[in-house]
Amino acid sequence: MVEQSRILVVDDEAVIRELMGDILTEEGYPVESAANGRAALDLLKQFDDIVLLFTDIVMPEMDGIQLIREARSLKPSLIPIVMTGFATLETARAAVKEGAYDYVLKPFSLSEIKLAVSNALERYRLAHENARLREVTELFTFSEQVVRFRDEHALLDFVLKAALERVGAKRGSIMLTSRDGRALEVAASVGLPEEAAHVSVTIGNGISGLVAQRGAPLLVEDIGKTPELAERSRHLEHDSFISVPLERKAPVDGWRYPSPTGNGPRVLAVLNVSNKRDGRQFNEGDLKTLNVLANHASIAIENVRLINDIEQSHLSTLTSMALLIEAKDPYTHGHSQRVHDLSILAAQRMGLPKPEIEVLNLGAGLHDIGKIGVNDGILNKSEPLSDTEWDMIRLHPQIGYDVLEPVHFLTKGHLDLVRYHHERVDGNGYPDGLKGDQVPEIVRILTVADAFDAMSSSRAYRRGMPCDRIIEELRRCSGTQFDPRIVRLFIEMIQAGEIEITG
Repeated sequence: MVEQSRILVVDDEAVIRELMGDILTEEGYPVESAANGRAALDLLKQFDDIVLLFTDIVMPEMDGIQLIREARSLKPSLIPIVMTGFATLETARAAVKEGAYDYVLKPFSLSEIKLAVSNALERYRLAHENARLREVTELFTFSEQVVRFRDEHALLDFVLKAALERVGAKRGSIMLTSRDGRALEVAASVGLPEEAAHVSVTIGNGISGLVAQRGAPLLVEDIGKTPELAERSRHLEHDSFISVPLERKAPVDGWRYPSPTGNGPRVLAVLNVSNKRDGRQFNEGDLKTLNVLANHASIAIENVRLINDIEQSHLSTLTSMALLIEAKDPYTHGHSQRVHDLSILAAQRMGLPKPEIEVLNLGAGLHDIGKIGVNDGILNKSEPLSDTEWDMIRLHPQIGYDVLEPVHFLTKGHLDLVRYHHERVDGNGYPDGLKGDQVPEIVRILTVADAFDAMSSSRAYRRGMPCDRIIEELRRCSGTQFDPRIVRLFIEMIQAGEIEITG
């Protein structure tokens, strides 16, 4: 027998209800009975553990088919069985099409009832186990997916959409705790009005602030019945909602989290959902689902922040290496930063996608890091370089690539900027002799920016070139060394005064 397998019997004939009640009670099942459909629906709302419904078809006020429809709307997992006389066999079959699992004919025998109940409860057990298996599988998939994120905003968007899907909600938000631990700020939202999508709530204020302060989830079936919460609500258009804290015990460096005890769980964020798609209220099952999701999500958030902290530390070290190289030569001081800024400006003017600009933002400043492997005497030499010395200089893109390639958070795009920034569109560059579109567009931008800064900056062996001379040189090398489209853009920016000549 399935645990908590309460059975509901609905028939307008008292003798049928009594007979069915005696049979099922003797078999050990808790039984409820109702004389009509309306009373049956009230009992379904009252008892969460009703799993099986026996109903007559021909009844006053509401027939059995309509009852089945409304009952399954309230409780989709409910298994209905119709009771009917032989004369209404076709009606019974129609009820089966509407969702009834089986039917028994009046007058029925004890063995028929026992068999119908046994089969129905076995089906319920299997359906329940399958649903549980699907839930576990979905949560496992969710857990696998969230740990792959490296961008916190993308992670929060994914978590919110997954939460809304799991509980069948149309509206929700994730509010992150600010760095000082004093407020919550909306970081991801679905279905919120514009004025609510950018709000900030002080910890302890509002519903989300209360959840963050207490570090405990909140399930509200009808906010109208809780005036103290109704006073705290803002922008709530629905009576039922759930707010769940995302919490961890160990705070990430630089972040302070509210805690009800000072040393208890630290609240990273609050997940809020409302507006059930089916119009029903949220329940304990929904709360349990969101608690599990919140646990996985909080771990993923801290992982992302920890990884970002580590990556920033690595990047700071690499940037320091690049600056150290430039510090050895006062004439190249600031070169990497200027090339970075020029590249970003040009990429934005060209309308490149944000991900490509982000690659430039991280990688452009590291383009010359390979010069760490070139002798200082060659780098700082004021006289013309020998062929052997030029060969040594030409090694720096490969050296830089080899230095950075083991750094796991640097992508191929970042490494391409370092390796290919001396490639030419005519194929006569180094180290790989790439040609035309074989050189990525962001690298072609970096190449022009690098050349522009080299020409405009003074060196030990010459002064920086004036604007007209730089424009002349860019035009001369357009189509051979440089991409003509990027050359035209740089000339436009020079002539418009958007680019500063360092001199």
